[in-house]
Parts: sequence; C-alpha cells; structure tokens
Amino acid sequence: MTTLFEFLGAEPAGEGRWRFAVPRELHGAFGGAFGGVVCACTLVAARSLAPGRTPNALDCRFVRGLPAGEAYATATTIHAGRSLANVSVDLTDANGKLCARSTISLVRPDLLEPVDLDPTDPPSFSAHADADKWPAIAPIVEVIDPRFVDREATAIVVPWDVTSDSSAEAVCMAADLAVGPPLGRHIPAGIGTPNPDISVRFCGPVTTPTVVGSSRMLRASDGIAAVDVKVWSGEMLVGTAISTALLLPAR
Repeated sequence: MTTLFEFLGAEPAGEGRWRFAVPRELHGAFGGAFGGVVCACTLVAARSLAPGRTPNALDCRFVRGLPAGEAYATATTIHAGRSLANVSVDLTDANGKLCARSTISLVRPDLLEPVDLDPTDPPSFSAHADADKWPAIAPIVEVIDPRFVDREATAIVVPWDVTSDSSAEAVCMAADLAVGPPLGRHIPAGIGTPNPDISVRFCGPVTTPTVVGSSRMLRASDGIAAVDVKVWSGEMLVGTAISTALLLPAR
C-alpha cells in the first residue's frame, strides 16, 4: 500500500513550500483535480508548520480548477497558541495561478482533556464489496472506487495506508465526493452543480481502509444548494462537512 506522500507526489520545496504531482487520474467531474485531493494537499502543507498537532477543522475555497501536473502549496502560520494553531495555505498550479485557499486549525492533543463520547447512533451501511459501483463519471472514480452503500451514502477506498498523520486527509476525500449524490437526485438533469467550497470538521481517527460519506441536500434557493455530509469509519463518526454548490444552466 502506498503512503499519503507517495499518492500525492508530495515533497518539500524549500522556504515553507511543498510540491505535489497531481496526475489526470486524480481529477474530478468538473475539470481540475478532485476537491478531496486539493484539501489533502493543503493539509499536508499545514501539518508541516504545526508538528505534533492534529487537524480539527478545514475551510477550503476552490478558486479555479487545478490542472494536471505540478502544484505548489505555500503555508503561513496565522497564529500559534499553546493549544491551537491556525494556518493559511495557498495552492497554486505550475504557473503560479491560485487554485485553492484553505484555513486549517490544528490542536495539541496532549493538552486536551481525553473525553470520549459517541452520542450519534451509527447508521447501517452495506459492505463496500457488496455495493453497486459508481459510473465512471470522473477519473478519480477509478482511483477510490466509490460505491453506493445506502441511498444517501457512498463508501470509498482510501488510496493510501491511513495513519494518524493522514486521517484528516481521508475524511476530506470521502466528504468532498459525498457532496455530489444528493444534488444528482434532486437537481434537474443537465444543470451543472460544482461545489466551490467545503468546510470540514474532524472528530475522530480513521481506522478502516474504507470510509463512508452520507449526505443530504439541505435546500436549493436562488441558484445555490447547500449539502450536509457526515463521514464514517466503521461505526464511528470521524468528520462532518457542509458545502455549497452553484447551479449552472445547461449549456
């Protein structure tokens, strides 16, 4: 199994920058790199400025599609307190054009009270191996093998060996993919539904090779739809997310 760094082609580029190799195989349905991959790149860069800390929140704005090839992330510490650090990350293409901007907060777990509560009743999903595959609507589908494990839930295979240093990135992969299915069910055919943003909150470690994103469209009004997402590792809730989608007229 590959590591997260190998999957993203990640390597330090000096002066707080990171270089990534993002092939066409990691692109989504609307052109450019899949949003979960974009979020993962920014998380890698943010972690490097906050060693020993764990991501607890990410807010990402997708400015433009990230093309295949090299990408660069530049991380800047906004503020580093005793227990919480906030980091801003700009992700650009090989020509220096801004493609995404993330604000990420990271905590020192050793300074937090180890309370462990799970008041959320886990839903019952089909096994990934027994579920129906997604149609090949984007190159990323071949990489993470999404399958419908429930009418409102999709399981993916995490394409690297998940560790504590790559758990949040796995949550982002499932969360961003889960934005699409409820839009496909409720929005009339032919209307484009790209999501220009995603906000993710991490609430537990990923401990399984597959993760599930369950989602529902909250409302669509005036050309904007809001989608709520929960991410599960086995029976444990490991992340929540909210995303908006722009409803674009059919061409």
